[in-house]
Amino acid sequence: MFDTQKFIEDRKVEKFENFKFQNNSEFSQFNTNDNMVIFFDLENNHTINQYIKTNLETIKKRFSEEYKNFVYLPNIQFSKNFDAILKYYLPYLSEDNFRTLQFENIFQKPEIQKILDYFGYSGTIKCGLIFVNESTIVECNEFLIQDNFFTDSLLYFKTLSEQRIFSFDDCDDMIDNIKSFNPYENLDDDALAKINEIQKQLAELKQNGQLLFALPILKEILENETNTIDINSENNLVIDEDFRILLPNFNNIEIQLSHLTKAVYMLFYNNPKGINIKHLTSYKKEIISLYAGISNQLDYDKMLQSIDDLVKPDSKAIYTHISRIKSAFYKQMDYKFADKFIVTSANFGNDFKFIPILKDKIVLIQEQRETDEPYFIDDDFSE
Repeated sequence: MFDTQKFIEDRKVEKFENFKFQNNSEFSQFNTNDNMVIFFDLENNHTINQYIKTNLETIKKRFSEEYKNFVYLPNIQFSKNFDAILKYYLPYLSEDNFRTLQFENIFQKPEIQKILDYFGYSGTIKCGLIFVNESTIVECNEFLIQDNFFTDSLLYFKTLSEQRIFSFDDCDDMIDNIKSFNPYENLDDDALAKINEIQKQLAELKQNGQLLFALPILKEILENETNTIDINSENNLVIDEDFRILLPNFNNIEIQLSHLTKAVYMLFYNNPKGINIKHLTSYKKEIISLYAGISNQLDYDKMLQSIDDLVKPDSKAIYTHISRIKSAFYKQMDYKFADKFIVTSANFGNDFKFIPILKDKIVLIQEQRETDEPYFIDDDFSE
């Protein structure tokens, strides 16, 4: 039986408070994998590093057998996909912030100390293993490295886990009473393919340890910029004179839509309080005006036929356009942001649809009126 007490006597083991981006933060998806075990060396010990390099595949295999992902930082080659991934998950970051995360910063391997600082470790161990899930660091030295160091370290935590007393209280965390939520329903194949590729690339960054290079910088940006980023700003959505749908506070992202779908979106943009889609016939003249301004359609009768098909009470065409709008935004940014701009309803299946970021502004104005506080109203929303 493995002797955990002797393990501690032979090796220094220190706990630390592991930093994680908060679950409600847009940065949280960039947290490291909990199953990660990271080797670090602040002393450039040749014997230890040479041993790891020589036996790296064997060491990684041994860790994988215990469902752990061993990361040896000097071996990591950084992916060039990181910039695109950041812009998808954090579209509001300024260009200055993106430049901070350019090649000269994250492609040069940072000091190991920065990674330790990111995790929140300030102890005395200079060389060892960071067990991320256990928030624990195990010391290593050249006398221990060949003496089953990695195997013993794994057995130490495995033994602790087996000794843990299971209680019925633990079951509470295992019961999922929350209805499953799939934000990617009703997306077109192109949007799903792009989202899947981005998710795959992010997972690879985490699995390979490449994300560790950028985490200290991301943490610094979060701490410095969190109070300056207004994701819900009313100026986040603009349609210009050329009918371009732009998101100014999201690095001026342009959302591409076909002409009739864009006319549908502009209809909701011009009616920020919302529209009952069962009553689209009431908006027929407005849709015709919008479609005629946007479209280069020369066949007026064909244009009218498309609009008739859209607004008739038994038509399902409006749902196709709402799905296309959703797909267009989801291709540009993560759903946590996209959902503020798509055409949606308060509850699934509700016929009353609106653009959340515009409707939220109206609610805010109404609340300010009720409290008799000063408020600002754009001409677009004045009655």
